[in-house]
Amino acid sequence: MTEERHRQILEAAAAVIAERGVCDARISDIATRIGTSPALILYYFPGKDALLAEALAYRDQQFFDSVASELTEADSPSRRLEALIEASSPPDEPLEQDSEWLLWLDVWTRSRHDDTLAKTRMRMDNLFRAAIEEIVSDGIEKADFQSVAVKDFAINLSALIDGLAIQVLLKDPAVDSATMRRLCLGFARTQLGMSIRV
Repeated sequence: MTEERHRQILEAAAAVIAERGVCDARISDIATRIGTSPALILYYFPGKDALLAEALAYRDQQFFDSVASELTEADSPSRRLEALIEASSPPDEPLEQDSEWLLWLDVWTRSRHDDTLAKTRMRMDNLFRAAIEEIVSDGIEKADFQSVAVKDFAINLSALIDGLAIQVLLKDPAVDSATMRRLCLGFARTQLGMSIRV
């Protein structure tokens, strides 16, 4: 399979699964979207859960690539952490049909019963926590942040982001994207003693 065809399959899978959910998405729908046969997709991917795992990893890499330049350009650890939190907040509306967040909803549900998805979820979570840890460690070293247990902080912040994002995606009237960002930034400010906009 060429790299281009692989990318097309993953993008089509991300779109179809996000639109319909993994239970209602069919391999034939994914194949139709890119003008190929279901047999070709199943030749390379053993099933929908494997395809969901790869589509999530693909979308997650796109997220990290898009955020990387923002983090590099930020002039302090505080601004880098702020940029990461803001980039991690799903929009209220319109939410793109192939949003990584919509894929995450299916992954969280299905990874309890599928080892491939569970491993992908764990790897993605670890990468996100590592990004937080790197920023916080740098901030402590530069005396921008007060000292904290870095790993615990990363787990707490990533859990707060995930939990609030679910409420935004489910359109909870009490939690919109602005509220999510405010609460996450407020948590970071309190824990790290940092100067950050809330």
